[in-house]
Amino acid sequence: MQTNSLIFFGLLAIPLIAFLIWVIKQDKKKNYLGLVLLVVGAVIAAYTIVRLDSSFVKEKMPAAAAPKASSFR
Repeated sequence: MQTNSLIFFGLLAIPLIAFLIWVIKQDKKKNYLGLVLLVVGAVIAAYTIVRLDSSFVKEKMPAAAAPKASSFR
């Protein structure tokens, strides 16, 4: 994964974790089914993001990242 992807993923993961902690503290009945479904959805989304990003980078990036030398003299 590239640096931009890690920064973007981190900016989304930190508020999500804070939101999950807040939801756990707000739940008076301690019904964990909704929380489990929310966590499973977040894990599936994170896995999908990482997998699609890595396949996109592999397909779109050329094998040689360095540009060819210029022929202008």
